[in-house]
Amino acid sequence: MERFKFTLILIVSLALGGINNSISGQDTTSAGKTSAGVEENHDAKDGQDKEFYEYYYKTQVENLPLKKAKLEYNLIKTLKKEILSRDYSKANMEAIKKIDSSNIKYERVYRDSKWVRGFLAQMTHLSVKDFMYIVKYDKYMCFMTFETSPESYLQEARQSQLIFSGTDKFEIVIPKP
Repeated sequence: MERFKFTLILIVSLALGGINNSISGQDTTSAGKTSAGVEENHDAKDGQDKEFYEYYYKTQVENLPLKKAKLEYNLIKTLKKEILSRDYSKANMEAIKKIDSSNIKYERVYRDSKWVRGFLAQMTHLSVKDFMYIVKYDKYMCFMTFETSPESYLQEARQSQLIFSGTDKFEIVIPKP
């Protein structure tokens, strides 16, 4: 008796599944024909989507200086913060005021670089992100990671690591309270 119930349920489900597939198969072919016709008719018109598409690509060139300015602002701000946190001398305070986009070098680095993999393996506290940059100013080099594109948003770096060659291993000046 149990076997009969199981067989009956199996046959009914297969029959319904076959009917359902044939119905949905008919719908997709007829819907595919009508949507293709609608697309052809819509392409002939000048719609808002076409206008938006054209406007977007016309304004891309205008946005490049703004993106570069945001990127440089984020990188310089993080570099200054890192330098101040490590070296708080008066001479250094004056040098930090002179940092701008004309006297720094920066480059975006990627996780597949053997050099990035090398220093990330040595500095295990740093994590790999999609937006990683290295900034160089005078004797300072700083590795920075960002959560989102620093070209698009003004933001703090997620992580940063400053490296510099000092004259002495104990060159750091601790500020007085």
